[in-house]
Amino acid sequence: MASRKRTMVSDSASEFSLDIYKAITRSSNNDNLFMAPTSIWIVMAMVNVGARNVTREQIEAALKLRFKDEEVMLDEFEKFSKVLNQGNRKSVKLQVANRLYPYSGRSILPKYISTISQHFGTDVKPLDFESCPDESRISINNWVEEVTEQKIKNVLPDGSINSLTRLAIVNAIYFKGNWAMPFKRRNTRDRDFHLIDGGIVQVPMMTIVQEELKYDENSELGCKVLHLPYEGDDLTMVIILPTEIDGLLELETRLDSQALLKIIDDVFFRRVEVYLPKFKLESSFALSKTLSALGMVDAFSRDEADLSGMGTDLYVSNVFHKAFVDVNEKGSEAAAATAAAVIERCPPPRPRKFKADHPFLFLIWDFKLRVPLFIGRYMHPPSQSSSTHR
Repeated sequence: MASRKRTMVSDSASEFSLDIYKAITRSSNNDNLFMAPTSIWIVMAMVNVGARNVTREQIEAALKLRFKDEEVMLDEFEKFSKVLNQGNRKSVKLQVANRLYPYSGRSILPKYISTISQHFGTDVKPLDFESCPDESRISINNWVEEVTEQKIKNVLPDGSINSLTRLAIVNAIYFKGNWAMPFKRRNTRDRDFHLIDGGIVQVPMMTIVQEELKYDENSELGCKVLHLPYEGDDLTMVIILPTEIDGLLELETRLDSQALLKIIDDVFFRRVEVYLPKFKLESSFALSKTLSALGMVDAFSRDEADLSGMGTDLYVSNVFHKAFVDVNEKGSEAAAATAAAVIERCPPPRPRKFKADHPFLFLIWDFKLRVPLFIGRYMHPPSQSSSTHR
């Protein structure tokens, strides 16, 4: 798997990803979480193109944008967005839905629309929020549902759009990938999972022994790191498992973008015995307060927002995000056929044990972009209802 040189865009996206993840986990009541922070970063970068003066300074600081030349920045965004929005990859379903919905009663500058279309590969669809707020909400939800193959529904909850809405930014992602080295369903069985509060519950635990998986133990952060690649090798699930049962919260506070890159890169091929819960997670977010807390205050202020590069008298009413992930045993037949042991003349080395039987952090890492496309935490068996954060 070839490692690509990091860019300023990659660095900015990674730093923002951890910032917004930490901001949300601080108010999530130790719940499960799954999100696509890099995609949220791209959406707010689109807003930044139309922002001016203090509003723009705040957004750029929060997004960690350090470009001095705007044309260079837009060209880098274009390259980045093409990879992010390229659609399905080999045996991986990656559906990205993002759109700007301005109020149709306010004119959006043609230059802004053409810039966004050229450099971000997205579109702008005006809606009449003032006269038809709920119809507008339903229209947006229907579009997201269509793009994500009916997997993500009602990204905008009741009451999230009203007659005062002037701009809605909606992003949704559906992801499902096949392991390069699949688990066998017959090996999945209920096993103990230790909760942070000391409780123990039963979860369906997948099990496999693989001859070559990227793995390491980091004593400084007190964790084990495992790479589980998806087919195609562009995307890998990176699981960061604290050594201590109750160690996730401390690990999250200590983890920064440099430390994350280090533990992702500092791994070695090992023979590993893997225990991983089988689960589906879906999370919904209304992000205006979170993004404001990260410094983008004026963009969400009706009085202070300066989005004059986009149009007149505009402000961002909210940013809605919903993400879904399915982690199961499935893999391709071709990959399964290569899992047989080659040498039997001498006993294989004793496998390292990676037993995710207590709360852990996981990322779906994009080796093309060198950023975390998705980030989540598994705290307990998910309930039937999805996690919602406001």
